[in-house]
Amino acid sequence: MKTTLLKNVLHNGNQVDILIQGNKFLKIEPKITDKADEVIEAKGKAILPPFYNCHTHISMTILKGITDEKELHEWLKEDIWPREAKMTPDDIYKASKFAILEMIKGGTVFCNDMYFYPEETMKALNEMGIRGFVSLPEMDINSEDKLEEKKKKVQDFINCENPNPNRIIKGISCHSVYTLSDNFLKFYSEKAKAYNMFLHIHACETQFEVTECNEKHKCSPIKYLDSFGLLTDRTILAHCVHLTQEDIDLILQRGCKIAHCPTSNFKLKSGMMPFQELIDKKVHVTLGTDGSASNNSLSMLEEMKICALNAKMQSGRADAGKVDDIFKVATLNGAKAFNIDAGEIKENKIADFILVDMNHYLLLPNHNLISNLVYSAQNDCITDVFCDGVQIMKDRKVKDEEKIIEEFRKVSEKFKNSN
Repeated sequence: MKTTLLKNVLHNGNQVDILIQGNKFLKIEPKITDKADEVIEAKGKAILPPFYNCHTHISMTILKGITDEKELHEWLKEDIWPREAKMTPDDIYKASKFAILEMIKGGTVFCNDMYFYPEETMKALNEMGIRGFVSLPEMDINSEDKLEEKKKKVQDFINCENPNPNRIIKGISCHSVYTLSDNFLKFYSEKAKAYNMFLHIHACETQFEVTECNEKHKCSPIKYLDSFGLLTDRTILAHCVHLTQEDIDLILQRGCKIAHCPTSNFKLKSGMMPFQELIDKKVHVTLGTDGSASNNSLSMLEEMKICALNAKMQSGRADAGKVDDIFKVATLNGAKAFNIDAGEIKENKIADFILVDMNHYLLLPNHNLISNLVYSAQNDCITDVFCDGVQIMKDRKVKDEEKIIEEFRKVSEKFKNSN
């Protein structure tokens, strides 16, 4: 196995050496004299866990800036769904590579992705060297006559080859209670149990969704999903803006994880998730950017800052959204949600990490590095990114980035004025 030695890197305020063997941190000590296949001088840099983006639709970056002034349901029906119907596998592949490039530049090594042509997303993830959870969000509201065809597509995805099981997880997407029939929800639940797969679900994102569900089913979306057995410790619920106390208790009881997407929630006027209340009650909260069409960015650094501000404004408490909690939600909690033994810089943990430039003007003065990362840092503070022990960004450069950008530019042009 390859060995890599980081020399003179700042870790928890101390200058240390770190030896990586294969994809694991082997030693973290003040001075390491072991020989290594590669030695990296990291003086002036700090090592930190990378980011795990726990809810997104990465290839929606192709629709960034299409429209910016609508609420969710109007936005979906008028601007997004018509364009998505015209997307090809090649569009998804090239848009995914571009989105992954953006994420790597911002220190993200994992994304929980829900989108069409997931085989293309897996291909892009494999080539770019990051981790991902990938799922296919087939929907059948207003197309119940195609239910069996859509079920077959889901089954075909379950059966398809995973190009890199070490870094890529296949799973199930239940888009939402407002886009799926009871028949399809039951089908998804059965498949998740049969194959022991993670479930990725939009839930309680808008007041409209909650009101409609209560009118149709006499219960909240959370309780309704639970009636199909869709709430388990392998369920990731995206958004969860509008929750009742009964919803929170049920999420805790079932061991579900929540993917908080504050920027998207603000932009689409969906509301503010009760972040601090959930943290205080020990709900497993993670952080996600949502797609670039509803965020315009895949930066987890930006998302952390908005997360902190959301927590303070929603709760009315200046002490809400503590920086250590925010950073943990964006890093360790995301890794744990998908059973990835990473998200911490510790011996025997998987070597996913970033290096940041401690001389960057946005990280000075360095009274509190985590506070600087949450409130001040931007992507160019990150110099290097490693995923699974492999360096995927060196000195701000990613392999083939110019080619990736040019190919994306060409495919995105056709969506500019299309709807």
